Amino acid sequence: MVKRIVLVGLSGAGKSTVGAVLAEALGWTLIDTDAEIEHVERRTVPEIFGRSGEAAFRLIERRVLSDALERSAVVIATGGGAVINDEIWSAGGLNQADTLTAWLDAPPDALFLRLVNQQHGVGVGGEAVRPLLQGDDPLSTLTEMRRDRAPYYRRADMTIPVVTMEVAEVARLLVETVGPTGVRQIMLDVPGGASRIQVGVGIRDQLASVVSSCWPTARTVWVVSDEQVAEHHLVPAIQTVERAGITVRPVTFPAGEASKSLAGLGHLYDTLLGGGIERSDVVVALGGGVTGDLVGFAAATVLRGVGLVQVPTSLLAMVDSSVGGKTGINHPTGKNLIGAFYQPPEVVIDPTYLETLPEREYRAGWAEIIKHGLIEPSTPAGKSGLLELIEANAESLLNRSSPLLPEIIRRNVEIKASVVNADEREAGLRAILNFGHTIGHAVEAAGYHLLHGEAVAVGLHGAMRLAVELDRVDAIEADKARDLLKAFGLPVTVRANPDEVRTYMRQDKKRMAGEQHWVLPVRHGGVAIERGVPQAAVDSALSVVTAGGSG
Repeated sequence: MVKRIVLVGLSGAGKSTVGAVLAEALGWTLIDTDAEIEHVERRTVPEIFGRSGEAAFRLIERRVLSDALERSAVVIATGGGAVINDEIWSAGGLNQADTLTAWLDAPPDALFLRLVNQQHGVGVGGEAVRPLLQGDDPLSTLTEMRRDRAPYYRRADMTIPVVTMEVAEVARLLVETVGPTGVRQIMLDVPGGASRIQVGVGIRDQLASVVSSCWPTARTVWVVSDEQVAEHHLVPAIQTVERAGITVRPVTFPAGEASKSLAGLGHLYDTLLGGGIERSDVVVALGGGVTGDLVGFAAATVLRGVGLVQVPTSLLAMVDSSVGGKTGINHPTGKNLIGAFYQPPEVVIDPTYLETLPEREYRAGWAEIIKHGLIEPSTPAGKSGLLELIEANAESLLNRSSPLLPEIIRRNVEIKASVVNADEREAGLRAILNFGHTIGHAVEAAGYHLLHGEAVAVGLHGAMRLAVELDRVDAIEADKARDLLKAFGLPVTVRANPDEVRTYMRQDKKRMAGEQHWVLPVRHGGVAIERGVPQAAVDSALSVVTAGGSG
């Protein structure tokens, strides 16, 4: 449990201002180290710098910060240079398990403007103005400071790009990250049915109450999982439900995309019907995207529909496939060509499951998250800065213990839910969720041994390059997206036969009246659906992503 939050960064980032709002929201005490120093020394920070020198000031600052780190329920707003030493980042300092550090970051020119405004009493303020503004070239000084201090600031648990966010938004992000309950509820209410989506660490232990609250008369719960996930998570799920006095029938099937087929569905039907499933029973889909799609379709169709709980255990399933009611199986001619819209009344998303997820699958899930960040400005949820947050924290988010991860997952669920609420059956807006999937699904179906998320990453790069060909975005935007995908270890090209990929693209279920529909990025963020895209432009984009080179 987090007992203290420490805000670090250069002067002008808004640490004191954010700290005050954050402390009030949490009911904690704000410790502004500069203000504390002035109180103890009975001198202003500029006076200490001027009369005693920076070295003396840093010693005082270090003592004040060390004392603050011994307190609980505090938000600590530090001076820009307070954390620029290795000792303060030790296990007894900022690296304590119950301490959350956040770097409030902004470009030097934005910080300079803020500092100038502070001197004139406008804008984000509240921090002591450093003597750096008195120099001949304060902007250059800030630029050098950021370059020199960034290696220390990057040790923070999370980085917040404050230039794209209001003070209240920054504070709210931190509150959500350390929130006392840790569980957030998102409602999806469409003609096909309502879906309650709960996101939070530890929510998996409440599976029994989730079932009993939605289906109070259910006597049997069928927990279905693939053999790999079952090895880690099936028994705990069974025990959780059985403790509530509910009968559990476990079902397993071979892991892998091959099970998401007519044959795999038939075997699952045989097990459910042969075991005596009743319409009052509940089916729990415990696993990744394959499990959610296959088991969801079985629940939608067996006995014309039984209760369904989606419990995703992969990152990709958490942020994408478990939300929105799409279920189905593959056909030899293409992916997901047989299926149904079937909203799960309950979705339980617990990031704890990610601890056992193979590294390659964890990284693959980030393709869908990056996709959501790219399309966010075009969704009913509006732009919240998700993409900038991912970019600023790419390295730390590869660590599954990142305190920011549950919040990233929640934001993705909110983005997808906002789209599905507006267009459940993909009559229009929901098609933007297919960004990257036209090429991605074709590459995946062509059998190039890519995980779904990896194929989507290739597809996203292809769609970005196609948009460059059509002058919808500049090459620098496409390169930025490509580099972000690479930062998460995702492929952006694949050694493939372009003709094979084109063949599978022609079988894409999103084609209408024989015409391919494309979801393409637009300048300044977001996406648009385009028709009538010239084949020459498509071929050019395909040549980039199927070359297996750098793109």
